[in-house]
Amino acid sequence: MSMYNEQLEKLIDYALADGELTEKEKQVLFKKAEAMGVDLDEFEMVLDARLVEQKKKEAELSHSQELELAKAKVAAQAQAAAPKSEKFGDVRKCPSCGAMLQSFQTKCDECGYEFRNVGVVNSSQRLFDLLQAAELRKSEQIATHQQEKNRRLEELSRKHNNESGIVKILSGTKHHAKQDEEREDLIRELNNDLQTLERKSMEEKASIIKNFPVPNSKEDLLELLAMASSNAYDNDGVIGSEEEVWIQKTDQIYQKIIVCASNDNALLEQATNMVVSLMKRLPVAYKKFTILPQSMRAKIESELKAEKKLNEPNEWQ
Repeated sequence: MSMYNEQLEKLIDYALADGELTEKEKQVLFKKAEAMGVDLDEFEMVLDARLVEQKKKEAELSHSQELELAKAKVAAQAQAAAPKSEKFGDVRKCPSCGAMLQSFQTKCDECGYEFRNVGVVNSSQRLFDLLQAAELRKSEQIATHQQEKNRRLEELSRKHNNESGIVKILSGTKHHAKQDEEREDLIRELNNDLQTLERKSMEEKASIIKNFPVPNSKEDLLELLAMASSNAYDNDGVIGSEEEVWIQKTDQIYQKIIVCASNDNALLEQATNMVVSLMKRLPVAYKKFTILPQSMRAKIESELKAEKKLNEPNEWQ
């Protein structure tokens, strides 16, 4: 429903057609509105709301295209990560003789059968897909919130514009101040809702990371450890809530490697190198986030002491 006469509405439509409102266009619109007896303060609020709505429509179109691309990507990744037959992490019996197997075995102790071209259960990819899906849900929720925000702001502008002219005259500046306060309260409420949405999204992703099962296969463990340790710190000197969750996950994966691969020195050394690399980058309070195996402590402590001399003298005391 149009708020002004047809001529003014057409001018507004022409001015906002490109999603921008130049100073010259504003001057023309304000001059026309003033000539028609329209309250200029209210008219400015309506123009702002219309401009926001126009940009929202353009953003929705772009966002819709991005969502479709993201959905297609997640679906393709999920399909690529879907379980296939004879995966190494799922093997528990020899397909040749039926003997029970231990984790990381590539050859059957009973019949000598060798496992070749065995696919890896890509846990890191599955975790990535889950987090991407959570991020997609967040994007959709933010888009819905933005639509609701624009709707309520325009509704408020319409309400203010339709108030009785007598009320405006009698109330004067107090009336305008009350309207401004009402608008500010609404914006504050909507911003709080957005913060709540973002907090819940962060909690959802943290829960996904915490509860994601640690795999059994060698390749899977190393890939997931690499993913966790790389996300645990971004070299900005600050550990946020998401980084703390990744640090905890790194510890969980590494401790499982220590237990499951105690006789695989190559695996243990490779995993330990990842962990120590993270330790060197973390702030002091987080450096000792995990327990190193006794067999490797001397070597690692020597590296850490050398690192300490190059950086902060007291950080390892």
